[in-house]
Amino acid sequence: MKRTVLLGMAVALAVTLLPSMPTQAAVMPLIEHFHATCSHFSVQFTMQGYTNDANGFDRVRYDVLDGRGTLLYSEDSVRMVNALQTASAVNLPYALAMPAQNPIIFRILDTDYMQRPVGVLAEKRVQSACFAPISRAEYFASLLPQGVKGFTRTETALYGTPNGAPIGIKLPAGREFTGIYRTIDGNWIALYVGGENLVWVRAEDMDMPINGLMFEPTRIDRSQQVTGAVVPSVPLGSATARFTVNFRSAPSTTAPRLGRIPWRARVAVYGRSADNNWILINFNGTFGWVAVRFFTLNDVRLSDLPIVS
Repeated sequence: MKRTVLLGMAVALAVTLLPSMPTQAAVMPLIEHFHATCSHFSVQFTMQGYTNDANGFDRVRYDVLDGRGTLLYSEDSVRMVNALQTASAVNLPYALAMPAQNPIIFRILDTDYMQRPVGVLAEKRVQSACFAPISRAEYFASLLPQGVKGFTRTETALYGTPNGAPIGIKLPAGREFTGIYRTIDGNWIALYVGGENLVWVRAEDMDMPINGLMFEPTRIDRSQQVTGAVVPSVPLGSATARFTVNFRSAPSTTAPRLGRIPWRARVAVYGRSADNNWILINFNGTFGWVAVRFFTLNDVRLSDLPIVS
């Protein structure tokens, strides 16, 4: 009996000394959609920051590989611990190599405070149409979850890039298509009309709620949270001035004033201050800060903007 009691106490003590682990629901991201072609991929997933790698932030990595193990795309990201957010990108080009063999693999890796991989959190594999046929219904279902439906107002020319040359193909009037992205100035819309790539049309040629469209990403994770003076290379959203407001060189009312932004002006948004009171914008080619309470964020949440001060 005495030996049994001592054994039970030892087991209990060992259990209490084990490091606490996050729940399975917090650990495993959910990859809702992943689709890959020979040149681009689309992905949507929801995940939560759970490991405090440093200063309340969790570091992760997103990799895309082909069936030979060739790394096609890699992106390091960080997010606040316990922050549950969705990230998505449509038609993002591979940055490192082109695939040569199925399956195409999207993998979310847990990394330590030095961005060294320590384990795989989630993985999804797909068969690319480049190497094996897949259902077109499956293709559309995976590619267009974030799109906005609309109709062509007139016969509409297609362009390879905004402000570029037409590609010699026109869409008939009154046809429904799905818009994926728009430009910051709101003059161009990227449509999916078939094939492996998006095409651009003039916004004035489409009957479509343009404010529901995203900006074209250069990264998977628009919602990453970063510290330090890190400014994204592309705007993450836009905002409209509700009043005529001061435009300052730093997120403070005592910072030098760069000028005034007129009522109803639309500006590109790049980040936010740590106290959530200011947003970093670009107005007429100049970066500066404005008080967020004087603006309406059109297509991005304040919490999704990176901390850049």
